Amino acid sequence: MKEEDIGLKSKLLGKVAALQEQLAVFNLDLDKNESIDVQGLTLIASKSKLDSCLKELKMMHTLRSEERANLEAQEQDLCKQLGRTTEERPAAKCLSDPVMKEFKERVARLRQDKEKLLSGFKETRRDIIELYSDLEEQPRTEFEQRVTDPNVETFPLDPQSLADVATLHERLELQVRQITEETEQYRLKLANLWDRLEVDPMVRTIFLENYPGIRKTTRKELRNEIARCEELKKQNLERFTLRMRDELLGLWEQCHMSEEERAAFEPFRSLDFTEELLELHEAEVKRLEMYLADNREIFDLLSKRAELWDRMCQLEQAATDSNRLNNRGGQLLKEEKERKQIQKELPKVEERVKKLIHAREEANGEPFLLNGHRASLVLKEQWEAKRKLKEAEKQNKKIAQQRQLERDAMMGTTMMNGVNNNLKRKLVPNTPELGRKLPRVTPAKAPLPTKVSSTAGKVGKFARPVARPTQRKLKMPSPTSSTTQVAFKLEVQNMAEESIASTISYTDFTKHLEARATRSSAVPSGPNRGSTIHFRQANVLSPINSTISSSIASRRNGVLTAKSAPAKPVRSLRSSSVIRPSPKSALRVSARVTTSKIKPLPIIF
Repeated sequence: MKEEDIGLKSKLLGKVAALQEQLAVFNLDLDKNESIDVQGLTLIASKSKLDSCLKELKMMHTLRSEERANLEAQEQDLCKQLGRTTEERPAAKCLSDPVMKEFKERVARLRQDKEKLLSGFKETRRDIIELYSDLEEQPRTEFEQRVTDPNVETFPLDPQSLADVATLHERLELQVRQITEETEQYRLKLANLWDRLEVDPMVRTIFLENYPGIRKTTRKELRNEIARCEELKKQNLERFTLRMRDELLGLWEQCHMSEEERAAFEPFRSLDFTEELLELHEAEVKRLEMYLADNREIFDLLSKRAELWDRMCQLEQAATDSNRLNNRGGQLLKEEKERKQIQKELPKVEERVKKLIHAREEANGEPFLLNGHRASLVLKEQWEAKRKLKEAEKQNKKIAQQRQLERDAMMGTTMMNGVNNNLKRKLVPNTPELGRKLPRVTPAKAPLPTKVSSTAGKVGKFARPVARPTQRKLKMPSPTSSTTQVAFKLEVQNMAEESIASTISYTDFTKHLEARATRSSAVPSGPNRGSTIHFRQANVLSPINSTISSSIASRRNGVLTAKSAPAKPVRSLRSSSVIRPSPKSALRVSARVTTSKIKPLPIIF
């Protein structure tokens, strides 16, 4: 009995020890620190507690082992497809949390790399299939067949395989590009032939729609059509050659070529119209088109500069025209703004042109010519010619002014702004004070003379006056006559042209200096007082005044004396005037009587 107990005890101790060893292994693999304190416990209790702890660790260990195996399989497949090697990991702690996490991350990275490479491969594969279709070809090698295989998941994505795929893609692209260029050349050549042959546009459109792309059949039909048109071209060599010469003339103008450069192309003057001559013309046209395309920016800037230069010259020419000051609509302001814009833009354009020309000369090792002259010198000489022209115009203007001064000195006149000073003095308008018009003199009918008759009726001591016959009254020009107008006019006379003596005698002038503008007491007041001629200007002299005064004095005495009786003709009022002396001019007041026929009128009673 005692031996059985000892044996059972030994067996239990062995199981407990084995369980403790398993616990240590699990702790090592899982990087755990699980421990069971069996002190004070019976062997059965210790075994039971160890079994419970190991059961949880064993389950965790099993799951992680399976997960690790799965990850290893995935890693191996991915590395094989990607052409990579698997990573070696230490045996200890192979199932710990950090190790498993890192393992998972690596597999995830490998999977991402595969997806990325596979996506690129699919895109390249699709392009390769399209290129094969455009070329109307089929994959020939095993590798080309694997590339075009629908099962793309099994295609190796190692660097070498991907490089081979890229090489295949580039080769097919190059082949397609060459064929495309060749096909475009066919189409371009065919279009030129159609233009020369004047083929109907509808026929062209139908042909191009029937043969699109770069397929073999398309290229074949293009070559056949070109051959047919070439045969027709040979039958019209002269017409085509003359047309090419017209194109050459236009290109020569655009390239600013000189006569020497044009004459260098000798076939232009040939009259032997052959296919070789036409080819020479076509080659020359092609060369000039390439030259024009290479220097397009330079020629465009030169054209822009020429426009700015011409407009600048036009504005400068317009600035010398005096008539531009008479226009309306703000034209002067517009011209000034345009002039400032040109002054700002022209230097920039010239600077850009000079830089491009210099770069062109450095690249080709020869000067850039415009009409046979170096372009940089042409621009410089143009500015120099403009400067010399301005200097010549300035000198000519100075010489003209000097000659005018000499001519004025010889003639005794001085020209100021192109107007003679004497003429300017004559052209001075009258001032408002001196230029005002005097009121018209309105002569009235003369009063009828009276005579005291002994037979007339009397009123008291006074005799009643008897009116004389109407036929003996004073005849004066009627102010309402249609043929008579009396007016006063102030005129400024140049003292150098007319003196006081030329208008009135000195005696008459001094006689009336003290005259007053008063009414005579001999003239009756009332309705007939208008018969007296009034002058509102005290200094107005009139030859008719003395005649009328003497007539009135004679009538007052009732007798016409011998001195006053003679009927003096009334002088025309054109000659009467008043002169007010002035330092530079004289003021003449004239009373004019304008009639169709003026005859002397005697004073009749």
